[in-house]
Amino acid sequence: MRRIYAAWLILLLHLPGVWCMSEQRREELRVETASLFKHGYEGYMKYAYPADELRPLSCGPLHRDPDPNNIGINDIHANVSMTLLDVLSSLPLIHPSAFPKAVQLVAEKVSFDQDVKVQVFELTIRALGALLSTYQTLDDLPDDPSEQFTALGLSDEGSLLSWSKKSTVDVKQYKGRILELAHDLGKRLLPAFDTITGIPYARVNLKYGVLKGESIETCTAGAGSLLLEFALLSRLTNDDRFERLAHSAYLALWNRRSAQNLLGNTIGTHGHWLAPGMSGVGAGMDSFFEYGVKAGVMLDDDTYNDIFYDSYAAIQTYIRTNDGFIYRPIQTRLLQPANPSTIDSLSAFLPAMQVLAGDVVSAIKSHLVFWNLWRKHDAMPESWLWQERKTEWTGYPGRPEFIESTYYLYQATKDPFYLRVGEKILSDLKKRTKTKCGFATLKNVMTGEQEDRMESFMLSESLKYLYLLFADTPFPNSNTVFTTEGHPLRMPKDLLKAPSTPRRAMRKGENPTCPVYRFVTVGSTIPSQGIIVGIEGREDYDYARSLIYGWDATGVDIEDGRRIWYDGGICKVPSEPKFAFEIVLSPLNVTDPTAVPPEDPSPGPSKVEQDLATGDYVISDIEGLRLGVRWRFDGRGYDVANIGPHRIRQGQNVIVQDPAMRGHLPIPSTPPVDSHSPPELLLRFISYPASTAFVNIPSSGTQGQILLHAVGATATFGIDFVPISTKDSASSSSLWRIGVRPIRLIIPPKVDNQSYQGCAIKSSEYLGINHELTDSFVLVVSRGGCTFLEKLEVAKKIGAIGVLVVGHAPLAEGEPVPPEGQGFEEGLIRPSAEFEESHPKNQAVRDVGMIYTEWVIGEVLRRIVEEENKLVAIEILSIDADAGARAESDYHKDDSSWKGREKNEGLLMVGQWPIMNLRVIDRYGGKPP
Repeated sequence: MRRIYAAWLILLLHLPGVWCMSEQRREELRVETASLFKHGYEGYMKYAYPADELRPLSCGPLHRDPDPNNIGINDIHANVSMTLLDVLSSLPLIHPSAFPKAVQLVAEKVSFDQDVKVQVFELTIRALGALLSTYQTLDDLPDDPSEQFTALGLSDEGSLLSWSKKSTVDVKQYKGRILELAHDLGKRLLPAFDTITGIPYARVNLKYGVLKGESIETCTAGAGSLLLEFALLSRLTNDDRFERLAHSAYLALWNRRSAQNLLGNTIGTHGHWLAPGMSGVGAGMDSFFEYGVKAGVMLDDDTYNDIFYDSYAAIQTYIRTNDGFIYRPIQTRLLQPANPSTIDSLSAFLPAMQVLAGDVVSAIKSHLVFWNLWRKHDAMPESWLWQERKTEWTGYPGRPEFIESTYYLYQATKDPFYLRVGEKILSDLKKRTKTKCGFATLKNVMTGEQEDRMESFMLSESLKYLYLLFADTPFPNSNTVFTTEGHPLRMPKDLLKAPSTPRRAMRKGENPTCPVYRFVTVGSTIPSQGIIVGIEGREDYDYARSLIYGWDATGVDIEDGRRIWYDGGICKVPSEPKFAFEIVLSPLNVTDPTAVPPEDPSPGPSKVEQDLATGDYVISDIEGLRLGVRWRFDGRGYDVANIGPHRIRQGQNVIVQDPAMRGHLPIPSTPPVDSHSPPELLLRFISYPASTAFVNIPSSGTQGQILLHAVGATATFGIDFVPISTKDSASSSSLWRIGVRPIRLIIPPKVDNQSYQGCAIKSSEYLGINHELTDSFVLVVSRGGCTFLEKLEVAKKIGAIGVLVVGHAPLAEGEPVPPEGQGFEEGLIRPSAEFEESHPKNQAVRDVGMIYTEWVIGEVLRRIVEEENKLVAIEILSIDADAGARAESDYHKDDSSWKGREKNEGLLMVGQWPIMNLRVIDRYGGKPP
């Protein structure tokens, strides 16, 4: 049972310019971001090059530290102009005039023949990734220098070209040298893999290899995040050592996972997990998961897909808190949260990875936690004690992970909320980190104290992802990804490995189940499907705020003062269904109901066989089978993910046809859930010009202005506010339900300063109804004067299809409660009738609906109508982010998802959720074979 807390419920008054961001403003932000990028790049080139980094406060170079223990500096500084290398792949996009000279400098000046000890992971993601990405950019350019000039978007005014002939640039001449540098660097990293397990050393000397006495300790992310760069290097150079070793290292880590599919944070090259034995998604582990999903995309290899989704199921089952928002470290053996328990800035990469994996719902939630952390501190602190709501490590070196996730979520949803998030990030970076020659690290996000260092990822990732966000640059196409350092890499089609025949058969029927995101436009008749409301209109938006700020009003006020916030709502503590578990199919043994047959570790075709035509799996013998079950990303329930070693992919079904279960069949088709209205709905109010005709909306093309969103409580009688089905769509103009077009609100005028209570029939003239402009309408009435049922009866006689009841004004401080006390409860109530459901009076109003909302909503709407001479309409949205995705299958048995099922087939249930791809059929029809 969910606990209910009194909290601040957000009512967003969307005045012009608040809800959406204009194209002009977005373009201004793109240009401003490009200007900041150029500022940082030019500052580095002027004051620091050829050093690896810039000192942005003193405007000088930052070199290696003579103290070998200062790995924070020395792991990255290889005396190779690291900042120039790291930004190389970003220059064609953001600062193209600097690209030719930068490529020339790298090709002619950079050498990896350096007597320095560096980190394998950092050199791979920053230098090797940049070189490979730049090689592919050069390879894509035309051969003709003048055409290269045009393709790069160069101008003769560029001051950094340094070419003798303007309007031409033969930058492609350096393509071979760039790949040669990449190959040379790769070979210098290979000695790190000379271990008995294949798990590489964390550090290597670029000239002499692994030094004597080198530490065997490495982290999961460092050893397991080499796949993308090493695989592409192997295939471009026809040197298979790199991909083979990176693949072996990745599998060496995965093969040492716990029974729960959890990995530790730190491991030795000998293959043993090291203390303290923690698992999570933050520092030391983050990019292992990222490279699993991205290797599956870039290499089109199900090995990595399978590992990723197994590891992700473990994350969602053990790392994620029950509310679905926090991903905290846990002990791998005891499966208990760490104490103290932190979330760190590196784990802000998670929403981006979740978008790529298809779990958009989870991505939205995890991103909201980091969004509130950012807006509380105007930056992202390195670590946060989430239970105590206290900052642990106050630094911020300009990390990109949160910005990257914002970009991915905007691409997935197109919700302008993420543009506004980016706008604040850009403003804060400019105000708090910009110096006269670059961008400083924040030593303390609370005091604003700066540190004299600019890490290369500030340019190569942070400002780059902001630029991509405002430029609305879409995701790369298939087989293309951004590395963990933001370098785009693409596996050419001719270098992809062709899938085997069994693998092609295995993948038949794939159909991603990630939810559809629909940002519903005014006048839309699209039925409710997927995630249908803006992020700030979600009920859990305020819950995420409370995780960072607490349950009081702190953090409610934001920069835009034109929004209305109202104290008096409720905030539910979310609770996520269990993500992954196993089930055992077995006929009931009446002598021992708890008996479970021993597992068959390798079931053969006599038990499980795949139908190669459909891709489905047929179980003929259930004895000893274990079925792994996982939550679907579209929120409709569960899917079987594996039958022992057999992988079940999205879109493939599992059909049980075991005659041993004959006595336990048929399993009836799962009935639709109780179709009565959800207790609360999200109401969207839209204003229109006074002359608007509502008869043909939305076909008239008239666009309204979104005013606000509010929560309403449905009556326990009257119409069921469920999503319309396909069969209802033709007559939707007479329905008031989720997903129906905007319906006009009729707000009768006040008489003697008293609002119309809806207890007596009034004329069309009094109500202000023009039937030439309005076919259907919802009547606004105030509480009191008569029963809720009587109000609905009167509204039906007037011709309304629904009633919006507005509560009484809140009592002033010190004002006594009236003797009767009715109508002055805080928050929402559900209108109810005193009669039984079957009573004739209830039956008479089954085709009209009633929703209750609070006084402040009515006042805002009345002001719009009376003071601004506007018409107002109402739309109903589901307050449950997952409800839309389930709507048709839950509420309408005649939906296509119910069609074509066998007579004796049904869905098995786990609590209230079905296992969507599991079918149990009695092939003998209940008769002996």
